[in-house]
Amino acid sequence: MRSINFKKSLTKRCFVLFLCGLLLIVNLSIFVQADETTLPEYSVGNNREVIYLDGEWSWTTYSIENELPNAIPEEIDFSVNKIILPSYTPISSDNTDCYFLYKKSFNLSNAPRESVVIDYGVDIGADLVYVNNIKCETKNISKFLSAGKNDIVIVKEYYPENKFHFIDQISLIFSNAPVITSSFVKTDVENGTVEIDVQLFNAREEALKTDVKVELFNKDDQFVGMYEVEDVEVLEGAFTTANVTGIKIDNYSESNKWKSSKPYVYYAKITVSGDSVEIPFAMVPADLFGSENNKFGMDIKVSEFFANENNNGYTWDKTWIKSLFNYFKDFNWTVITYRDGNLPKVWFETALEEGILLIDKNNDDIWKSSQDSIWAKDIDFVAKAKEIKSNPDYKYILPVVYSSADGLFAKDPAFTGYGKTRLQNTFNNSFTAPPVTDNEVKQDKGFIQDIIFYFKDMINKTFIRDSRYKLFLTGLMNTLLVTAAALLFGVLIGIIIAVIKVAYTQGKNSKKKNPILSILNFIAETYTAIIRGTPVVVQLLITYNVIFVFSDEAVMIGIFAFSINSGAYISEIIRAGINSVDKGQTEAGRSLGLSQFTTMKSIVLPQALKNILPALGNEFIALLKETSVIGYLGVVDLTRAGELVRSRTADAFFTLIFVAVVYFVLVFGLSTLIKHFERRLNKSDKN
Repeated sequence: MRSINFKKSLTKRCFVLFLCGLLLIVNLSIFVQADETTLPEYSVGNNREVIYLDGEWSWTTYSIENELPNAIPEEIDFSVNKIILPSYTPISSDNTDCYFLYKKSFNLSNAPRESVVIDYGVDIGADLVYVNNIKCETKNISKFLSAGKNDIVIVKEYYPENKFHFIDQISLIFSNAPVITSSFVKTDVENGTVEIDVQLFNAREEALKTDVKVELFNKDDQFVGMYEVEDVEVLEGAFTTANVTGIKIDNYSESNKWKSSKPYVYYAKITVSGDSVEIPFAMVPADLFGSENNKFGMDIKVSEFFANENNNGYTWDKTWIKSLFNYFKDFNWTVITYRDGNLPKVWFETALEEGILLIDKNNDDIWKSSQDSIWAKDIDFVAKAKEIKSNPDYKYILPVVYSSADGLFAKDPAFTGYGKTRLQNTFNNSFTAPPVTDNEVKQDKGFIQDIIFYFKDMINKTFIRDSRYKLFLTGLMNTLLVTAAALLFGVLIGIIIAVIKVAYTQGKNSKKKNPILSILNFIAETYTAIIRGTPVVVQLLITYNVIFVFSDEAVMIGIFAFSINSGAYISEIIRAGINSVDKGQTEAGRSLGLSQFTTMKSIVLPQALKNILPALGNEFIALLKETSVIGYLGVVDLTRAGELVRSRTADAFFTLIFVAVVYFVLVFGLSTLIKHFERRLNKSDKN
């Protein structure tokens, strides 16, 4: 009986153990499955896809012996340390000879495209990348990825003198070949044109050719311009930069310029055979930094600002960045200079939209030393702000005071120790001039005093501020250079054309036909007709955009165009002068045994020059004034300099009147010089 009961109890125990084991296996399988499903999962379609790997990463260090191995050693443990990327990573190591390794796992629901490139935003990138524990020696990591779970390890070398390891936006770009890896936009604000450098990467094992098309759209998604470069060759496994230039924006005007008060942002759609991407850009004037609306801003030591343990990740959030920018704009702070590191990509994108100008001062040692010497941590902030605002040169951008910057890391940015109202009072216009005391009575200065004040103010704005007089000097030198050179070559061309025409006419009258002279005369007549029948501006643009389309030497192109134009008019003046000389002079020279060339050079031309000097003088004066259109080529001549300064002073009267006066002085001087030569020639006749 006892044996039967023992068998029953043993059976029950085995059954219970079996159930427990089964439950344990089920739980473990559920746990493992749950662990797998917690990984982010992505699917890749047929078009360009960007997978952002921002978020929690594991990290560890690896000591350097010889070089990094082809596979990560199994003993390296990633399970201990966690960090949120992108960020400045305030971590350090006791071992100066080591690398930091950052690991991220994710799932792909399907196989990757033929090109997969890692994008690090504005970061310089990694020293090495492992994909699924394979060292990647190529930029294209597609062949190392697979459907299912994938591990990526980013390796960055440790530098003891700088413990902050900047890692910006981390993403994978899935595309066909070629893939657009980066693009850089250069804008010409005055002419409303855009130039874009597009970097392409070919992951294939054979070279390919692609058209690069750039379409421009305004903020309302309306098409405003397009240009296409055909048959750009990209070698196998290589990078190539395609330069797309001269993209004209339709209906471009002053209102389309980017301003702090009214940001106007365009975007460019770049399309190649295997990829397409859209990038924002703005027509930002080159002289915006230092202009009236951008005197005051902040100066960021990027490494200190972003590595601050109180930032709580706010500095990477676009909503927080917008609120920070708007907070600064309340005080008319529309400029942010940065150094000791780069601002993240999201800052640049948000700045374009919000009307903030970002200026790179990483390599400006003078700026660093001046800022750090002025803004000591124990300085009287308000007193120093008053002192700088009273300086008419406005040389300094007001920085964030690093010792009290922690308040900027709140959910709603603020300054520790300085209330918003106090800051507004510190940086408003009340400090541009000393306040009026109770004992002072503000009196009406009167009409004359107002005029004097106006001229003093305009002289300061037009010539002294930002050394703008240098712009006028440059413009004057370019105007005189182009005029003098075009005058010299124009006279030479005019003499040659005139002599050909006169020689042809004389030969025709004497019934002596010269076939070579006939051809030269036909060319000369055609040249004169075309040049005198078309506007000089059109000739200038044809020379720049058609004949010398591959040259950037705008001044030399301008000299060439004006020389050709002037030569046609001078040739007719000289021809008329030659015809005004009595035929007997030529016959006398020939009877003395002189050649046709010597007779023309020594007898006819000197007499013709005296007769045509007033007409030549008028042509010289006209040429001096015509050079004012060379600004179409982007050359800073006298007129162009006036326009640039006028756009900065917002006063057309003073600037343009000054330019007109300079032209008048030049013309008056040239006229006086020509009259002097006329008097000298008249004296020789009397003698």
